[in-house]
Amino acid sequence: MALCEKILISGFSGAGKSSLLIALKAAAPEDWEFFDDLDRLVLKNHGKGHAHLASVIETHGWEKFRLWERQALEGWLKEDGKGVLALGGGTLSPLVWELFGKSRKIKFCHLSIPFELAWERLNLDTNAPRPLVQLGKNKLQDIFSERERVFNQIEWKLDGQLPLTENSKIFWEKILKLSGEQ
Repeated sequence: MALCEKILISGFSGAGKSSLLIALKAAAPEDWEFFDDLDRLVLKNHGKGHAHLASVIETHGWEKFRLWERQALEGWLKEDGKGVLALGGGTLSPLVWELFGKSRKIKFCHLSIPFELAWERLNLDTNAPRPLVQLGKNKLQDIFSERERVFNQIEWKLDGQLPLTENSKIFWEKILKLSGEQ
C-alpha cells in the first residue's frame, strides 16, 4: 500500500474544487479513482426529488446536511483504493480536521482563493444556486474567516487563481512524490 491513499481537496465555496477535480481526472495516473465532489455525493444519496443541493438544505436544514456530508465522507474514506475527493466548502470543520488531519493515508490539499474572488464566483449566474449566497456578503465574510482557521492548518496549498492545468500538474507531481511513484 502506498504512503498516500486518499486526497481530500478543501477550499471555500467558489474556490474551484469541482473544476480542479475535472482537470485532475484528465491527467490522472491509471490507479487513481475519482468520484464527484462530496456535495454531489450527498445530493445523489439524499436528494431524491431535489434538483440541486440548495433545495436539499432548504428542505432538511444545515444540521441534517452536515450529518449526511460527514457520513458520506467517512464511507468514502473506508473504501479501498487510491482516490481524490473534492470536499464541500464547509466540510472541513475543526472536528473533521481533528479526526483525519493527521492520518498518513489521507492528505489534504487546500485550494486557496481570496474572499472577494469567492464572492464573485458564488454570484455568477449558474443553473444551481449556491446556498451560502442567501446569507449575504457580510455573513459569508465571517464564515470565510472562521473556516480559514482550519484551512490554514493544511500544509499543502494550491493557488486557486492559477490555471487549472498548472494546478493539475503541480498536484500530480506532489502526489507521485508522496506515493513513491516518481
